[in-house]
Amino acid sequence: MFLVVVLISIVVAFLFTNHYFRKDFRAEQSIQLSNTISDIERLYMVSEPRGLMPFLSETARLQEVTMVGVSMDGRWFGFGERFRSVAGQLKPEQVEAVFQGRTVAVQLPEDEQTGRLQGRVVGKLAKFGPFEVALFLSPERMPLERSFMRTSNMLLITLLMIGSLLFLVAARYLVQPLKQLTSATGRLAKGDFTVRVPMNRKDELGELAESFNKMADSLSRLESMRSDFVSSVSHELQSPLTSINGFAEALRSMEVTEEERSHYVDIIKQESGRLSRLSDNMLRLASLDSQHHPFHPQPFRLDRQLRDVVLSCEPQWADKGIEMELHLIETTIQADADSLNQVWVNVLHNAIKFTPQGGRIGVVMEQPAGEEAVIVRLSDTGPGIPEESRERIFERFYKADPSRDRSSGGSGLGLSIVKRIVSLHGGSVEAESLVGPGRLESGTVIAVKLPLKPPAEVGELR
Repeated sequence: MFLVVVLISIVVAFLFTNHYFRKDFRAEQSIQLSNTISDIERLYMVSEPRGLMPFLSETARLQEVTMVGVSMDGRWFGFGERFRSVAGQLKPEQVEAVFQGRTVAVQLPEDEQTGRLQGRVVGKLAKFGPFEVALFLSPERMPLERSFMRTSNMLLITLLMIGSLLFLVAARYLVQPLKQLTSATGRLAKGDFTVRVPMNRKDELGELAESFNKMADSLSRLESMRSDFVSSVSHELQSPLTSINGFAEALRSMEVTEEERSHYVDIIKQESGRLSRLSDNMLRLASLDSQHHPFHPQPFRLDRQLRDVVLSCEPQWADKGIEMELHLIETTIQADADSLNQVWVNVLHNAIKFTPQGGRIGVVMEQPAGEEAVIVRLSDTGPGIPEESRERIFERFYKADPSRDRSSGGSGLGLSIVKRIVSLHGGSVEAESLVGPGRLESGTVIAVKLPLKPPAEVGELR
């Protein structure tokens, strides 16, 4: 298809060039023939020949033109090889136009018998002494135009041959990478997310291959996350269901004591609550991922909200003897208060859960210079997060220490909800661990950065 387009383009370009050359050539030829008639008039006046007809005959021979004349009384005469052919194609109205003082230019068609070009005919009123003649001239031979046509045809054939050859060479250079991309796309569509297109090119095809590889990387990560998600959900559901089923069977036994029965009921309630929280968190995440989650940004005092959340959690941190340090600054933010309240509750519950007895939790606010934003840092003196887990703690169902998190009733969704809510506000959240050599104490810092006003596109999506 591409070759056809190239060939058509070459032919069209040739035809346009040929057309405009012929047009200019014929216009120039008309001017020359008109000037020749004027020169014949002057030559007749200067030379004073004995007779008009011998003069015109000799002039036609020397100028290599076909000459056709019509006198005022309608008599025709002519000289040259194509006299009869040219005379037969002149129309009465053209002769009449010449007698009216106009210059007439006519393009004759090809000779039907010989196939030769007959060229241009120019007619003009000429005065030879007392005689006025409608004189028509046509070049006897047209070597320049014929030469141009031969050259043009040879050039067209040469261009087509060279163009075809270059296309065959370029086709391999262009089509081969496209075949690779097509094959890779087919494999990707069948679920092979390991496929990549190696292509070291700096052109558009190279950019396309690079984009394809990035897309394959993203799909591979998404597939891995999907598999992990299914596995994690199955595991999180299976564990409490197994416990509930086991202790329910134990309760049916007549040999358990009242104390054991009460203990089993407490475990069933605990596991049921865990299932309920897991279900709530999954529904909340699904809602946050959709375009229909309620989002109503309103101005409110962020420092007051943080203080209220800390006070609402006082029974939990006071029970563990945790020291709470607050460094808040008066800040008004435009955001969805209910959603942000969930962020602080989730992060603070995590901090309380992993901070040991008598530990310390800090809540610090700061406003970066020159930015319309606020940063909230929630720190604890818990065990910290290993470096290899730091980048993954915001993934769904990820647990830095699965056994410890399970014993505390966590599902690995709390920080995922935090990240999603913060992202919806156009902010960012990061985790920093104080674990490592040279640290005086261990712990974790969760830093949440929020714009004072949500970006315009957030409102457009809602």
